[in-house]
Amino acid sequence: MHRHHRHPMKILFAALFLLTSLVSVGQQLYEKSSGLRLGHTSGLTFKKFVTEDEAVELLLSGRNEGMQFGAQYLFHEPMEFSFNDRFYLHYGIGGHIGYEKFDDLSKVLSNATGDEFIYESKTFFAMGVDASLGLEYRWLEIPATFGFDIKPYFNFIGMRHTKAKFWDAAISFKYVF
Repeated sequence: MHRHHRHPMKILFAALFLLTSLVSVGQQLYEKSSGLRLGHTSGLTFKKFVTEDEAVELLLSGRNEGMQFGAQYLFHEPMEFSFNDRFYLHYGIGGHIGYEKFDDLSKVLSNATGDEFIYESKTFFAMGVDASLGLEYRWLEIPATFGFDIKPYFNFIGMRHTKAKFWDAAISFKYVF
């Protein structure tokens, strides 16, 4: 008689395990998020998934005392850790457009009045390409994501005509909706 009572409990635990597994997998998908990117290029970000694992991300940011608008197409892949299924690798490519400022204090030699200093402030149109490689942690019960990324960029138009920066690293906090 004791065996008869254990059998429904096994079915109940198996059903709960299956339901929990399905819910946890389904909960790690979301449609849109918006938040902050804090790093060399800091700004407001908005991400919209166009498929289950591909998204478009827009970034309105400040960089080099200027303002830029960027867009990237990102691919997301779940990272299969045995302890957690909430980590996702993302990578992609895109571009940016905006302006940057350049401030400079230079010394000018003059025989008549001695040394003089000239302060220059210039604004330059900037346009270039961006890449992205990062890690996202999805905590959808809050609902939020937390991330770390490296976003190398290359300006092919700008204050020095061409400029590249590889270590544009940042952390991000986004609200999921």
